[in-house]
Amino acid sequence: MFYGHIPIDITNLRYLRYLNLAGDNISGAIPRSLSNFISMTEHLKEQVNWFSFFFDELDYLFVSYVGQKVDGFGGILSVVMKRQELNYGARIDLSLNHLTGSIPDEIISLHRLLNLNLSSNQLSGSIPENLGSINYLDLSYNNLTGKIPQGHQLDTFYREDPSIYNGNSGVCGPPLQRNCSCSKLSENGYRNTSKNISESMFLYFGLASGFIAGLWVVFCVLLFKRMWRIAYFRIFNEICDKVYVFVNVTWRSYLLMITQALQQPPQPAVAHPSDGVICRPHEMEALLAFKQGITSDQAGVLASWRQGDCCNWRGIRCSNRTGHVIKLRLGSSANNYYGYALVGQISPSLLSLDQLEYLDLSMNSLEGSTGDIPEFLGSFKNLKYLNLSGIPFSGRVPSHLGNLSKLHYLDISGADGTFSVDMSWLTRLQFLEYLSLKAVNLSKVADWPHVVNMIPSLKFLDLSDCMLASANQSIQHRNLTNLEWLDLSGNYFDLQIASCWFWNLTSLKYLSLPFTGMYGQLPQSLGRMVSLQYLDLSNNVISMPMISLKNLCSLRILHLEYCFTYGNINEMIKRLPRCSPNKLQELHLQSNNLTGDLPSVMEYLTSIVILDLSWNNITGLLPTFIGNFSSLQTLDLSGNNFTGGVPYEIGMLTNLTNLYLGYNGFNGVIKQKHFGGLKSLKYLEFAYTSLKIEVRPEWQPPFRLYYADFATCQLGPLFPAWLRWMVDIDFLDISGTGIKDRIPHWFSDAFSNSVYLNLARNEITGNLPRNMEIMPLERLYLNSNNLTGRIPPLPPNLTYLDISLNSLSGPLPSNFLAPNLEELSLFSNRITGAVPEYICKCKELTVLDLANNLFEGPLPPCSGLTKLMTVELSNNSLSGEFPSFMQNSTNLQFLDLAWNKFTGRLPPWIGNLVGLQFLRLKHNMFSGNIPMSITNLGCLQYLDIAENGIYGSLPRHMLNFTAMRMSHSATRYPVQPLFCSYYYIPDEYQSVSLSTDTKGQELNYGSSSHFLSIKMMSIDISSNNLSGKIPEEIVTLDALVNLNLSRNHFSRTIPYDIGVMQSLQSLDLSRNMLSGEIPASMSDMTFLSYLDLSYNNLTGIIPPGSQLDSLYASNPFMYVGNVGLCGPPFIKICSSNNISLESDFKRTEGGPDFFYLGLGCGYIVGIWTVFCVLLFQKRCKAAFFQFIDKSY
Repeated sequence: MFYGHIPIDITNLRYLRYLNLAGDNISGAIPRSLSNFISMTEHLKEQVNWFSFFFDELDYLFVSYVGQKVDGFGGILSVVMKRQELNYGARIDLSLNHLTGSIPDEIISLHRLLNLNLSSNQLSGSIPENLGSINYLDLSYNNLTGKIPQGHQLDTFYREDPSIYNGNSGVCGPPLQRNCSCSKLSENGYRNTSKNISESMFLYFGLASGFIAGLWVVFCVLLFKRMWRIAYFRIFNEICDKVYVFVNVTWRSYLLMITQALQQPPQPAVAHPSDGVICRPHEMEALLAFKQGITSDQAGVLASWRQGDCCNWRGIRCSNRTGHVIKLRLGSSANNYYGYALVGQISPSLLSLDQLEYLDLSMNSLEGSTGDIPEFLGSFKNLKYLNLSGIPFSGRVPSHLGNLSKLHYLDISGADGTFSVDMSWLTRLQFLEYLSLKAVNLSKVADWPHVVNMIPSLKFLDLSDCMLASANQSIQHRNLTNLEWLDLSGNYFDLQIASCWFWNLTSLKYLSLPFTGMYGQLPQSLGRMVSLQYLDLSNNVISMPMISLKNLCSLRILHLEYCFTYGNINEMIKRLPRCSPNKLQELHLQSNNLTGDLPSVMEYLTSIVILDLSWNNITGLLPTFIGNFSSLQTLDLSGNNFTGGVPYEIGMLTNLTNLYLGYNGFNGVIKQKHFGGLKSLKYLEFAYTSLKIEVRPEWQPPFRLYYADFATCQLGPLFPAWLRWMVDIDFLDISGTGIKDRIPHWFSDAFSNSVYLNLARNEITGNLPRNMEIMPLERLYLNSNNLTGRIPPLPPNLTYLDISLNSLSGPLPSNFLAPNLEELSLFSNRITGAVPEYICKCKELTVLDLANNLFEGPLPPCSGLTKLMTVELSNNSLSGEFPSFMQNSTNLQFLDLAWNKFTGRLPPWIGNLVGLQFLRLKHNMFSGNIPMSITNLGCLQYLDIAENGIYGSLPRHMLNFTAMRMSHSATRYPVQPLFCSYYYIPDEYQSVSLSTDTKGQELNYGSSSHFLSIKMMSIDISSNNLSGKIPEEIVTLDALVNLNLSRNHFSRTIPYDIGVMQSLQSLDLSRNMLSGEIPASMSDMTFLSYLDLSYNNLTGIIPPGSQLDSLYASNPFMYVGNVGLCGPPFIKICSSNNISLESDFKRTEGGPDFFYLGLGCGYIVGIWTVFCVLLFQKRCKAAFFQFIDKSY
């Protein structure tokens, strides 16, 4: 804990950007020479010598060590600003100290100061008129006086945090309700001081005059009246005796008390060094008991909570008069690095803090073992502020909170597991101004509008995401005359938007209703809510025509995205506020299907800061008056139908930071003049337009981009040299931009901060750049270029790497390790060698595509690659058995091992890959039977194991290939079964082009995603050694488009009901040993465009019909090698011999099978009949043997 004054020498730290002395015991005044902090001003170009490197360049100072003076600086911790932990920008935090004096006027010179926290001190005087560029301010709990300066900046601070002036009873004027008297409206403190001095002088003069007058009256009476003089002296003697006795007794008692006090041990309470306030021992014990209930404090929030003065502990504020703890502020940041700062429970020992007025425990994990909001919190009779937001409570919100009769602020938002069925306890909080129940389940509370209407003091109400059932209750007497903020977003009301109860609340300044499921036309009363500053109606269904908002002169932010199904941009703009000056700063109209050209009436939007018209159907040219929007920071016109060029006036927008013009019909040339004044530009998108960028090679842009997307623009043929100055860029996409150059030598240095780089689909030549291993890249796309040479060491942070479709050669780098890699796409190169073992360490891998390379040898024996979804290894020289590393990859959807040298049997665990949709094992050396478990693959759409050494018969239960069936769907188009996931691939991933043998030829179907999206249902088991009968149940796979069983040893008949496979377009059963007749149902296969039954043993008449006639006309060889076939289209006429009983027998379903079964059974029965007769009938036995003897 530091104490003492802030040394004046601290201002010698000229480059200081971060000063945090919060929570110490510092007193005295704030140094006046703050302007020496030049890093907090706009003058940053001074040269510094080597000595200043150690002192003047210090830009971060946080001091918080116990028992040292401020003069000995040291220590670096985090800072909490804006209720979040921040780590950028200039900031000063001097809160929770005992600083006195006024706020220095030099504070206005710190133009780069973003955050200023002077709360909980003893500062006096007035608030400075101008606070520079500060975007967060906290002056609460000081002794500041005077009128609050007027201006948009301070109004914004108050709107974001209404507590910034709390505890300053002398502050008056808007936005506070306290009006300033004439004496308070003085321009400086001098007049107030002069007035106080004059009043004191008059007081002292009056006292002296009265004393003299009284003295002379008594003197004159005693002088001229002897009787009165004798009585006076008698009374005086009696009073003197009594006073003597009283003083003597009192003095002796006082000495006795001092003696006893010296003999007692010292109390643990310590006097406050600045104001003499004593920490109450029982309150300190209560706070230490609370600390005992904290099981985790990784951020060290309670590190200072040890023995001593509890008023000096972090987060504690005591009364300057009584020493009671009145404020406990332990709220954490919403994005705290450690997660929850405090973990544990809220101890009931806090009830000992009976004077507590302020309790903030937000964004901690203090739900305890029960998870309930403690009921004893309703016993703090003096509590005015209670913030429990972000604590993951569950269960019912206790009604005991209604006992907090002095409460002004209540926030229990963010506890998704909490609920309430009765909100009536809120009506007892008659001083409540701020209420946030965000995400508390209030679905059972039907009368919630009537409840909140009974709290007339309410100014802020947030009931977003509360599952409220309706908002159309009728309220006759509206008491919410002070309500300024109403947020009902995320509640699905499903009602006419005009029927809601809140449209006549004219005091509202903030109204948020997105995602509420409301529809219909807006009420006319909305146009009379003249106090509105923020209005969000997005993601509802609002009917046209739009009502007029012309009178909403205070409106600053308007969200109407995803609201309309049609409309005209001209009519929409005309209905916006038309006041002078126009205060509208943000206009969000994206995704509304608006048509028309941008109207000239838009020129009156002079204060516009954000203009978002993206993803509509706006046409025409971009008007030149766009250059008049001098305050514009974001312009988003992407996803429209703008045409023509971009006007030069765009370069006049000096404050523009975000410019999105992509996905339009823009054409023409962008020159340096377009960028001339865009010194603030950070985000630029021209993607998917026909714009051409033409600038001089030596041009240095006036901006430094963080994000740039030029996909499909024309930047080439040379690599754009001006990009070397974009050293801060995080995202760069220059894919398909016509670059026909080498990657420049400055590539790794210029993009040393980049996370995403996309240079795909160009004609870039040469080698990959060196030193890429030092880059922080996470996504790198260099596919579809002409790169050559070996692959150098790569960035270790990569998650997506695609360098496919190049001419890279040699083995993969031996020391590459990217543990977070999710996609590795190297297909269609000339990479050699074995697949390296470090691939097994990429536990996050989902896509592995090494197809069309020269890899050889077995795959590494990996384990733990459970997230794999796509494995594409086709067209290499890989060998060994079926890859075992996929055994536990139950998420696998796409597997292609075709055109390799794999051997051995298909493993039985292949049936465990239940998500598999594509399986291609073609052209390997697999052998053995097809495992029965393969029929567990109910998601399978494509099966190709052609050209292997597979033998045996087809497995039964093929009807389990659910995705290949239509019978589960009422449509004629296959629908993905519910238990299958849709094929997932990363956004930019494009696989090797896939082909399949169908219709007598090899046809190309494009990438894997396209292959599966067109529902190419196929089974190809051709060119193996399979035998036996084709299972009848194969006809249940009626979604199949291609079935190829050719070049095997299948025998017996073709399934009789094969005609039900109406989706078949190609059927190849050629070169087998099939017999019997061609099923007549084949003539009903109307979608069939290719049929091959050649080289079998088929007999009988060919079924008549135009379908088979057409197929024969296109393929006259479809019946070749079946000598028993007759009838049209053959010349051979069927004779009676051809239509024999044998043929009839064969036409009987299962005839041969039943014949052989009957033959065997009859033989056995006949033998046993003779045997039994001879065994049990003696006469028959004697006659039988006599007959045999005679015959012999």
